[in-house]
Order: sequence, then C-alpha cells, then structure tokens
Amino acid sequence: MGKGVLVSPTVDGNLIIGPTAKDIDEYFNTATTSEGLEYVLITARKSIPSLSPRSIITSFSGNRAHLEGDDFIIAPSKANGRLINAAGIESPGLSAAPAIAEYIEKIFTGLEKGLEIKADYNPKRPRGVHFADLNSQQRKELIQKNPAYGRIICRCETITEGEIIDSIKAPAGAIDVDGVKRRTRAGMGRCQGGFCGSKVVEILARELSIPINEVTKFGGDSKIIYNKTK
Repeated sequence: MGKGVLVSPTVDGNLIIGPTAKDIDEYFNTATTSEGLEYVLITARKSIPSLSPRSIITSFSGNRAHLEGDDFIIAPSKANGRLINAAGIESPGLSAAPAIAEYIEKIFTGLEKGLEIKADYNPKRPRGVHFADLNSQQRKELIQKNPAYGRIICRCETITEGEIIDSIKAPAGAIDVDGVKRRTRAGMGRCQGGFCGSKVVEILARELSIPINEVTKFGGDSKIIYNKTK
C-alpha cells in the first residue's frame, strides 16, 4: 500500500521525509508513534546520513482509504448525481490528475446539456503578495500603499498581516487558523505558531467579524479560545 520512505525537498526549501505504510483497522487513528518516527529516520538516513531528529519541525500522520477493487472510482455519486467521485487513486494520483480532470469534464458535460465555454474565461489566477520574496525597494513601495504589509506576524516565515488579510478576503478564503496556514505558511515555521498563533486568531476574528472564541483551528469543535479567565 506504500512506496516506502522518501526524502523530498518542498517548494519552500524544507525537506519532508516519510511516510510509513502501516495497515490499520481504526478509521480515525491518526496518531504518530515513537516507533514510526524512528523507522522513518533510520530509513531516510540511507539517503541522507546526517539527518538529525533535532531538525524536525513537526510530525503528522493520516489515513488513506484502500478500495476493495483494483481500479479508480471516477463516476457520479449514487446519492447525488451532480457530485463526481474521484476516489481510490492512491499513489498514481499526481501523475493521473490531468487525465482524471479531463475525464471528469467529459462526465459532467454529458450530464449537463447545453454547456458552453466562456469566451472571456481566464484560467490564470494572479499570484498574491509574498513579502519574503520582495527586495527592499519593492517592500518599501508595498508598505507605503498598505501599512499592513509592514507588520510581520509570523517571524519564522516572514509573513505579514497584509498577506494574512489577503488570504481571508480572497475567493474561498481562509476561515480558520489552519486555512491561513495553508494559504500563507503563517505557523509553518520552527515555532509552529507559538509566536504568531494568537495574532492570527485576532486577525481572523476581526476580519470575519466574529467573536474571538468562535475562531477555530480547523473548523468544527476545534476552538482555540473558549472563555475569558478573568
């Protein structure tokens, strides 16, 4: 069910190592274990002998469902025909994604008659501001236009208040702390949100016009603040 432990550079310059591939019966068991971490490190050192546990920023795990059959499920849902399932892809997902997208397009256009391609459709989305990549002059000009870009919220990743606000106000914007993290990298650095986490919560509450005790880490009941202590 897995391809083994990999050592992969990310687009942001970090290394991601892993994963383990252990069959389990508990659907919602996403615990990390000392045995699993040790296995990942020992195996990864075959590629990079100098890897040290002191350099690990965070560890995480997840479950991947395995289909009983041997093929993908790419078809309209039986519960709602307007929902297209694309499940059971597993390892070939990255390579197969473009072809799967075209196949789903054919399924959808077959279900919905009379669809036409928009003549003015623009498939390119402008890249948002990434303050850390700007030179001194560009930073100065940006801060003059909007002082929020001059306030560094996440020191580890050099993420500004302006970038966090942009991530919240964008189409399908962030509505929780992890949403901001995925869009901006605020909280992904060495302190894992220890410094910027409370500030991100404050910004979310302000920009979403909600009480601060309604801000969550990743939705549902994952509230970060429940009540005042004084």
